[in-house]
Amino acid sequence: MNYTETYPKAGHPLKILHLLSQQPGKTGSGVCLLTMTRLGGEAGFLQRAVIGLPKDAPLPDVPPLSPGDLFPVRFGEPPVPFPIPGMSDIMPYPSTRFSAFTDSMRAGYLEVFAAAMRAATDGFMPDIIHAHHLWLMTALARKQFPDIPLCVYCHGTELRQLQNAPHLAPYVIPGCRAVDRVFALHEENKRQIMEAYGINDERINIVGAGFRADVFRPPDVCVPAVDQKALTVVYAGKISAPKGVPWLIEAMRKVTPPPGKQVRLVLAGSAGDGSARRIQAQATDLPNVIFLGALDQSALGDVLRDADVFVLPSFFEGLPLVVMESLACDCRVVMTDLPGSDRWLPKTLCANRVVERVPLPRLVGPDTPAPEDLPKFVDDLAAALTRQLAAVVADPTRLNIACHLADFSWESVFARVQKTYREIAGVTA
Repeated sequence: MNYTETYPKAGHPLKILHLLSQQPGKTGSGVCLLTMTRLGGEAGFLQRAVIGLPKDAPLPDVPPLSPGDLFPVRFGEPPVPFPIPGMSDIMPYPSTRFSAFTDSMRAGYLEVFAAAMRAATDGFMPDIIHAHHLWLMTALARKQFPDIPLCVYCHGTELRQLQNAPHLAPYVIPGCRAVDRVFALHEENKRQIMEAYGINDERINIVGAGFRADVFRPPDVCVPAVDQKALTVVYAGKISAPKGVPWLIEAMRKVTPPPGKQVRLVLAGSAGDGSARRIQAQATDLPNVIFLGALDQSALGDVLRDADVFVLPSFFEGLPLVVMESLACDCRVVMTDLPGSDRWLPKTLCANRVVERVPLPRLVGPDTPAPEDLPKFVDDLAAALTRQLAAVVADPTRLNIACHLADFSWESVFARVQKTYREIAGVTA
């Protein structure tokens, strides 16, 4: 049967098969998957999803999909008797690094995902396959289903994996180069995709990434900072060195609070490799540094609404969703000057220094800072935090920061994604 001559049928809802090799909701790509399925359901699409899970984990909630619409690949049992491979080398749960993949591990990985894809398409015949990451599973999907339109969301971490696990590139690049569309985060991300994969400009659409406006919103009641005894700086993400957390803790030792104020640092997140415990030990003498562990989206929204400044000291990111989430909660932001950030950050907020960017140290790997640059990095981070905390007190009210983010909601992102869906599926209405 020639798929392209049979589907989609006029007047029928689009059928989308989502592919994510990791756990839904646990990382940026996992949050993106949940958003795509939720908004796809509101658009009337029929959907299924192939996902990665530990062998004993219960099926996650992926609304509006039913358990029968989820096709999990279970890691920790043959033929994949190892933890879920992570698109980041440090994940918020136990994981395997792709750089450690042997030929037999790769073969097992491809075997189980091929089986899950076959099961998910049996009796469903999707109009579109929507994969996440320009990596092994996307390349496999192109090979398995050469006639089904395939789009893929690039989250940026695959570009780092090409450097960390170059032995997998011969299996990744040919299939990924043949996808129908790539969803890019911003102009710099698009340029990197073109260079790394040889995908032409016409097949890369910049859609960005977003935040849930129902979860991340300004506080209902704003207590002026001048009336607060303590100001709060929040970090959210993996508690790891590539995210810059050890140097953030050192910077807190050098932050100068506004007169008459105390400052605390609250960290939300975890790491599956033990680095969180080591970093917590680094802060044992700092009573104003508080570790909350991993939080779901709703709890994180509550934390950000109580915060004054959000900080992201990361050495590498694609497009960090949590920056937009914190801005949506009317937080000021201190972050590293990540490549391409000037292309996607709201320009007004940068011009008004509501978002302050700290120069990155030189990197000797994808996310490894040059040791000799770290003392200055710590000083720069502390100085930026000191300035932003002073600005919080100087301005007695929140700045209506969230009103600058209309184009950054997930609804806006999904509108761009849905337009591409219909283009590559040949649907005009």
